[in-house]
Amino acid sequence: MYTFRLNLKRISIWILLLTQILLILSYFFLQVAPTEPKSDIKISFLKSNDDVKDATATYHTLNTNIILKSVSTKHSYIDFNSSLCFKSGTDLISMKISKEINWKCKCLPGWHGNDCGQPEVLWRAMIASRKPIKIKGPRTFERRLIYFFEVDRYSEYVADIRINELGDIVDLFILYEDRGSNYLQSKLNNKFYKEYQDKILYIQDKREHLWKKVKTRLKNLRNDDIILSSNLNEIPNRDALTFLKFYDQWPQPIKFRFRWSVFGFFWMHPSRTIISGGACTVSFLKEMFNNKLSLLTDNKTLSSQVYKGIILGDLNHYGGWFCEYCNDPAQVVEFLASKPKNVINWDRIDKQKIDNSYIEDLIENGVYIDGKTQLIKARKYRDSYFAPRFVNEHNWRYDFLLTNFYSKLDYYEG
Repeated sequence: MYTFRLNLKRISIWILLLTQILLILSYFFLQVAPTEPKSDIKISFLKSNDDVKDATATYHTLNTNIILKSVSTKHSYIDFNSSLCFKSGTDLISMKISKEINWKCKCLPGWHGNDCGQPEVLWRAMIASRKPIKIKGPRTFERRLIYFFEVDRYSEYVADIRINELGDIVDLFILYEDRGSNYLQSKLNNKFYKEYQDKILYIQDKREHLWKKVKTRLKNLRNDDIILSSNLNEIPNRDALTFLKFYDQWPQPIKFRFRWSVFGFFWMHPSRTIISGGACTVSFLKEMFNNKLSLLTDNKTLSSQVYKGIILGDLNHYGGWFCEYCNDPAQVVEFLASKPKNVINWDRIDKQKIDNSYIEDLIENGVYIDGKTQLIKARKYRDSYFAPRFVNEHNWRYDFLLTNFYSKLDYYEG
């Protein structure tokens, strides 16, 4: 009897032990992978049967179907009693500490409008146009912004600036280069612009063919989405672009008066500005330009009485920056050597003398590439439009574009 009780006790212990083992095994085999957190990225991609993509790449090609995400504008505004104020343009600190009831938004310097949502450059452009303009907004959802621009080996620094400057407000970058060139593709494969590669669609083609190909891949494109295009070395004003995303009934097409910087932001061309680039809605591009991007960036469009667009920027408040020859001297020499006579006026320049030393002397003394035209010195600490915001905030990264290292005076001041 004693032996029987002892065996029964042992059997019970073994049963408990086996039960515990089975429970542990069940936990590991039946464990469900945790759900991944939702991403804040404004673009999601649907894979189709024809998707063929390098597993190591994170940028996108024409083999990808693209869905642009709708984003509410409410996160960009704050309600003070009866006043709805744009956060970036409103003096929030002053309004929050005010003991009296806030019935009106208090705008920061450089911002205008009842909700402080109009940046200076846009506000001045509407006044200068002398046209009846009734801006409506803010919208419930942001317009999606699709930005086309070319990248080559001589525009790498400026391309890096504009992607970082505009990366949080542009929904899709269309970066392109000529057929037969793989410079940009090689850079992308090496994680160039890695923070925003999920927002980049890479294409090898001419600008005139791009929109026809791209729009077939945008599966939820809306007529009020914005198409933006500009040339090499141009950086549009981010505040102005943000306004276009948030408001309705602005004149179309939009052109940009860029500040004309040379060699870096420390020198300005005596002409001071250059008009270039263009922005409009998807429906305007189709109805007025027959889907031709080249007409959007053609300055002749504004001279036509058909269009009622405006130019963003004047001689003191710029619609962005055009940074010409913003490279190291060796790359400037290589760039000039690659251009034919019909692009560079070689009659005014002795091509034989163009070398690193020649370019360094021009940069030091503030002389244009022709060796004759005197440039205007820009003041870093006095000029609010000296350089794009991202450049100023990351001056260690673009120091050679902010300080003239070939001038001893500028070097020690910088």
